[in-house]
Amino acid sequence: MDGSFILEDILPPARDVLQNQGFKPDSEIRDRITALFNDAMELFKKSANPQGIIAEISIKEFAVIYEGESKNDIDNPLIRIFPQADYLALFALTMGEEVSTNIETLFQKNDFPVVYMLDTIASLAADNAAELYQGKYMKSLTEENYDTVENYVLAYSPGYCGWHISGQKKMFEYLKPEKIGITLNDSFLMKPLKSVSGVLIAGKKKIHIFPINFYFCQYCKTKSCRQRIKSLTVA
Repeated sequence: MDGSFILEDILPPARDVLQNQGFKPDSEIRDRITALFNDAMELFKKSANPQGIIAEISIKEFAVIYEGESKNDIDNPLIRIFPQADYLALFALTMGEEVSTNIETLFQKNDFPVVYMLDTIASLAADNAAELYQGKYMKSLTEENYDTVENYVLAYSPGYCGWHISGQKKMFEYLKPEKIGITLNDSFLMKPLKSVSGVLIAGKKKIHIFPINFYFCQYCKTKSCRQRIKSLTVA
């Protein structure tokens, strides 16, 4: 499956960027904030070089990757979900090295307003790209007569919901995203920083629904899984 995508398809709108920074939807946005957003967005457009890769994988093969360095939480959503999948695909994507370099340079110059805005734009764009991959994978399956009413595709990434970040190691050995410029450091963090990796899981909508009563849920500040699960009832 083709892992390429167009930059314009993943650009976050101003309202999403500002809400992520703490502005309320009904807040009055001053001209200087709008100008700051526009400057950061232009810098992102000029420096971003989005690339991605997707590769299908069997449940048996993914079980080995999921096990990773044997550091996962004993019970977590993913260990319950992936054995019930119809299809699985690993993915990795990045906004490119220049974006991360610009963020680091601006930070060193103490240009905090711009770097904060640019960092938020790049993070949301990477998240949007992962969501775009969900749609692309689902579309590729529907072309093979996969049911879109009962089934759904969601992405899951190492470092979240009990899947230890060390799972990146075996995932990279299988996917080989180095060919699009993504590498791992000794702490299993990706470089460039504005990169996302994980597994796309296609299956019945119900397999993606789980309660937030796992041990690690108490430490989660965003509870973003609730919005993802909510989308299953309206998709």
